[in-house]
Amino acid sequence: MVKHLIKKHLKVKSIVFSIVCLLNLSFNAQLGLAAEAAKLSAQATEGEKLFKANCTSCHAMDIKQVGPALQGVHTRRSEEWLVKWIRNNEKLRASGDKDAIAVFNENNKVAMNLFENLSEDQVKSIVTYFKEWTAPVKAKPADGETAPKANFYSETTLYILGFLMVILLVVLLILRRTKNSLKQSLKEIEGEVKEIAEPSAFQEKLAYYKKRTNPTIFKLGVGIIILLLLASYGFYFGVTEVGVQQGYRPEQPIKYSHKIHAGELQIDCKYCHSTAEKSKQASVPSVNTCMNCHKAVQLRDRYEGEISPEIKKIYAAMDYNAEDQTYGNNPKPIRWIRIHNLPDHAFFNHSMHVKGAGVTCQTCHGPIQTMEVVEQYSTLQMAWCINCHKERKIDVENNPYYEKLHAKIKQEKDNKSSTYSKYFTKDGKIDISPAQNGALECSKCHY
Repeated sequence: MVKHLIKKHLKVKSIVFSIVCLLNLSFNAQLGLAAEAAKLSAQATEGEKLFKANCTSCHAMDIKQVGPALQGVHTRRSEEWLVKWIRNNEKLRASGDKDAIAVFNENNKVAMNLFENLSEDQVKSIVTYFKEWTAPVKAKPADGETAPKANFYSETTLYILGFLMVILLVVLLILRRTKNSLKQSLKEIEGEVKEIAEPSAFQEKLAYYKKRTNPTIFKLGVGIIILLLLASYGFYFGVTEVGVQQGYRPEQPIKYSHKIHAGELQIDCKYCHSTAEKSKQASVPSVNTCMNCHKAVQLRDRYEGEISPEIKKIYAAMDYNAEDQTYGNNPKPIRWIRIHNLPDHAFFNHSMHVKGAGVTCQTCHGPIQTMEVVEQYSTLQMAWCINCHKERKIDVENNPYYEKLHAKIKQEKDNKSSTYSKYFTKDGKIDISPAQNGALECSKCHY
């Protein structure tokens, strides 16, 4: 019977494996056909690179953005006209070309950039790309196929499995103990007497100290030791864990990547967090700031001609219709989740640190330009702040914020009785930390 079940199991596995292989071959064949269909000539491939590098901020092939959709443009205009228009549309309009003036008027008289840096051959390769471009084929679900379900495995599943493992372990221990008890009872019934082994030297020593020790004092001593250990752990936990959110990285309503924006594109942090140099808060950028770029940048080339799902969320917040480029009357705020959160009794001013002290964003927020998902990099504990105030040096000479302090220190440089004379190093430079300049006073941060 067992052999029969094993053979049946192996047979089922063999059939399943064969089906998977056939499906894999079929899928690869379809990919190969799709790749063959989408293959471009060398000139069109070069044109595609130039188009994506110069044109996609305003144009898409199959949908109107800032400029018109370019699908089939080679059928509406001659190649010679397209070359002139792309390289210098102003010159073409100034010559009185009716088509050029009409296109300009149809697109709300928004002037197109000049591309005289591109040669005629390069522009012709872009036109060739227009000719060979085909709309991406969107994968359709098979008949009767439903949308994929959410993944079964999650954090909650892990907790449930862990809980079940604990229960099974307890059951195992109970059964083991029951088994041993039954064995012992059986031996007693059958008259088997267990020989008592001779005590070891350690057991004799333990029995000796047990007789000489007062049991009450012994129990109190053990209890005090356990209590001290628990209190030490509680103190350590309270200092290092309670209120400390280092590593906290919640999932935001929009998956904004600092790695792309601050890292790859090198956008200055203060472009979005514009009040960091002027205010206590660094400010969360408004959706208008996002729209400065994403009204045109839609990443359709990565999503089969569709607008990026995350950019769609920006449009939804602005109540913006990308098709006719109009705004509705029902904008909604994006509910960002706060990550860095100081206690209410702690005062921190961004402008004082960014503008006054010249502290970079990375000093507190870590390598933000490498983070795909932002997390709290530092502990933000009081000891962390104090250590920074002790170790960091003030650039008194080159920072206008410390002009008066610099003048006072220089004035009393040669006065050995002055408290400022000690801030000069042997080579005559000023060496002073924020802590020496009053940054450790309680009222600086707790008011």
